Amino acid sequence: MAEQRTIIIVSDLHMGDGGARDNFAADGKERQFSLFLDAVETKGAELFILGDLFEFWQANVGRVIVHRMPFIDRFARMGATYVVGNHDADLEDLIGTGLLNHPFFERMSAPFSRQIGQRSFRFMHGHEVEPFNRDGRPRWGRILAILGGMIEDRKGSPLLSAGGLTEKTLLGVSRSFMWLWNNSVNVFEKGTPDEPHHAVAESLTPTQEPGRVKGILALYHKDRLQKSYDCLVAGHTHRAGLTGNWYANSGCWVGLRNNYLQITPDGTVQAYEWKNGQGVLIEEARSNRRSDDAEET
Repeated sequence: MAEQRTIIIVSDLHMGDGGARDNFAADGKERQFSLFLDAVETKGAELFILGDLFEFWQANVGRVIVHRMPFIDRFARMGATYVVGNHDADLEDLIGTGLLNHPFFERMSAPFSRQIGQRSFRFMHGHEVEPFNRDGRPRWGRILAILGGMIEDRKGSPLLSAGGLTEKTLLGVSRSFMWLWNNSVNVFEKGTPDEPHHAVAESLTPTQEPGRVKGILALYHKDRLQKSYDCLVAGHTHRAGLTGNWYANSGCWVGLRNNYLQITPDGTVQAYEWKNGQGVLIEEARSNRRSDDAEET
């Protein structure tokens, strides 16, 4: 068996087409991420990209891929493994088909597991356990992102750029839109039941509705117990850090901070912030033991 290497994990870069809606094109993130990739290569580490690499909710799929081809080519040279997220779920049905005809997309993957040290790790984006986000069908979260993109077009820059607004401010707009939609449907289709009141919030992402994070953690804990793995590694919530000995989140690269995780061959998990051209340690979980199923979420 080949000797295991250190693994570096990123997620939620939301790379767009370079336009006004592209959070990754703002605040020098492209340059910082290039420096980060230099460091990963220097370390000789494996690179895992756990979903939402691309932002297809606010931009044309083909235009994004063409614009981001320099990074895609570099990922291919690095042998990066790419798990599809909910914002780039348009690619999910292409996994394993070879239709994209590029070596990077040949390593595109569904959630997978790996034994590291004495523990089993499960790698996913994180939306896969959510009933309203795991099927890849456009829902209220995507509609809200489109509405946000239209405002970004008028503003001329991303809402999530440093010091800017967040999509959370559009939550009220989405609820009003849903109310109008339900009433319109009922006018044309008598007897159609109203959509449950909770459906809007449950179909939004954790960044659009931060109050959902605790519920998602409960779903993650349930998934870990059902599938009998020790540690879940995911993104999706945009909240980097470690929870007990069983959950690690890689954060994102679209907010004020740029985060990533590192897992060493003995199973030690570390959360970092990439800042001023170098990694700054945030948290560390040194443990080779199996997770305690009784740990609180």
